[in-house]
Amino acid sequence: MKRNKFLNHILLACSVLVMFSACRKVPAGDLSNENPTAGTSYIGFTGSMESATFFDPFTDVKTISVFSVKKDAAKPSDLKIGQAVIVTALPGAIDAYNKANDASYVLLPSSFYTLANTNATQAADGSLTFNFAPGDFQKEFAIKLDGSKLDLSKSYALAYKITKSDGLAVHAASKDTLYAFYSVKNKYDGIYTLAGNIKRFVDGEADTNLGGDFPDGQESEVATIAANANTFQIFWHDGGGVGGVAGLQLAVDPATNKVTVSASGNPAVKNTPGVDNYYDPATKTFYLGFDWGANATNKRIVVGTLTYKGPR
Repeated sequence: MKRNKFLNHILLACSVLVMFSACRKVPAGDLSNENPTAGTSYIGFTGSMESATFFDPFTDVKTISVFSVKKDAAKPSDLKIGQAVIVTALPGAIDAYNKANDASYVLLPSSFYTLANTNATQAADGSLTFNFAPGDFQKEFAIKLDGSKLDLSKSYALAYKITKSDGLAVHAASKDTLYAFYSVKNKYDGIYTLAGNIKRFVDGEADTNLGGDFPDGQESEVATIAANANTFQIFWHDGGGVGGVAGLQLAVDPATNKVTVSASGNPAVKNTPGVDNYYDPATKTFYLGFDWGANATNKRIVVGTLTYKGPR
């Protein structure tokens, strides 16, 4: 009886091993040990479906990777099959993205770049055909971008979707639109440390819950929107974001380094009279004093500095 139980355990263990072996996927590029019971072969984008690249200003031509498509073969015989995969350019998707995300990307003009490799052929409408020869499992799409044509006041985008998979299943994560975003940073762009304080008055009374010194080490993103203008962030004493100042930005006069603070979403935001707002290029520090509020008894007043910490 005990012997029969032992044999049953052995048979069960062998069955589990066989089952797991049958489900194991053969890695792309592995032409040995073909598993005839393997599943479906896929095509898809590698990495994130949204990527953002920030360039330091440049006027020459740089090679930029946009995306890669990868064939994930279920078995070696699938890898030996040649296939043509079409990735369609979707310029209209950029407008839809802007509306959905309150963004302002513009299509990267095709006159700004050329193809950097022979992995794809480009049609007149910008669509790309990737020819996977037998044994190929990944293709990269890269461009040669002319930096002299880029406008610092604009953020650019490209959008694509896999529209022909030539018998391959499209990975679920790659069925949507892929977006690649590009922006050129001005010399002020980066991550800054915010120091100083913010005052909040309600009916003439100072609020000490939200008002007070900024948290130690509080970081603020200073992001390019034009050659000499950037958005930035401020926070309450408790580290929470400050509302009512959408589009908070600073503009630097390159001749004097004087700074003007404003907010596209709140015309009341202004430099505090009598306070010197300026940028010190030697220390890469902004010295700021600005305020806003419907009246004198409901003011928000910021006196602080933004000191460069590192690239964004």
